[in-house]
Amino acid sequence: MTSASRIRALYQQVSNIIPAAVFVTAAMLFVTADLRAQTDEMFDKSFAFIGNWNAGINNPEGQDRGNCGGRLGDYGEKLLNCSLPVDQLPLNKRGEAWLKYTDARSSPSLAECAQVAVPPLLGSGAYISAYPNRLVLDTSDPSGFVHRDIWMDGRQPPEAGVLLQHGYSIGHWDGDDLVVEDTNFSFDPDGIDDHLHMASSVRKKVTERYHIVDENTLRLIITLEDPTFLSRPFTYAMIYNKRPGGLVPVWRACDPSVARNEVYEGYAGNKYPDDNEAKK
Repeated sequence: MTSASRIRALYQQVSNIIPAAVFVTAAMLFVTADLRAQTDEMFDKSFAFIGNWNAGINNPEGQDRGNCGGRLGDYGEKLLNCSLPVDQLPLNKRGEAWLKYTDARSSPSLAECAQVAVPPLLGSGAYISAYPNRLVLDTSDPSGFVHRDIWMDGRQPPEAGVLLQHGYSIGHWDGDDLVVEDTNFSFDPDGIDDHLHMASSVRKKVTERYHIVDENTLRLIITLEDPTFLSRPFTYAMIYNKRPGGLVPVWRACDPSVARNEVYEGYAGNKYPDDNEAKK
């Protein structure tokens, strides 16, 4: 091929690339332009949800989040006050096998200072704030302060493989109900329940439906899906009550080595021999 022929071939390749690049850029601009604030009418629906909502699970007279279905801990003790009704939880055979394997020493929330996951986090309530393109749910959970953005601007969740402990949350209005769909979760050994230490997989999807009963009462209906560990979707509900004032602050300092030693030395249960773990 002559030099002139090479130049013509190179020019043709560049000519083919440029329109494609322009198309991709235009497509990106179109997607960006589609992300927009809610209409005034839609944004006005947020006002009923703004405030400090709590399930009252820490109050002796308050709501029992769920039961542990007669499940036992590592030394045969009866587990209490799980974050959902475990007796109705539709575990498949893989889920049952997980519960035979897992123990308190492998729990990230007990032994490694990890925050609790969604949906267990939902039992602690949230302070809800509203912005034109999103709602914000801030939770002062004993496991730590958790900030969740609920995007209301029509965006799509990230591509598969982009994983977050608390997932990625997309919201929309169904009538006056707020519906939030959470996806893109990372694998979590306590991801379905942190008392039971039931795991969730990257296939987990949580749908939260917030329904205003009256100005001080909100019903939260939760649908949990995880085909890795559940035989079917599971739906349960809890009641939030509005409390005066703002977000209750939480102070937490946790050292994983200290937390791990407390589990090892302060909890009698041990499913596995002491020589099960590598020595330092």
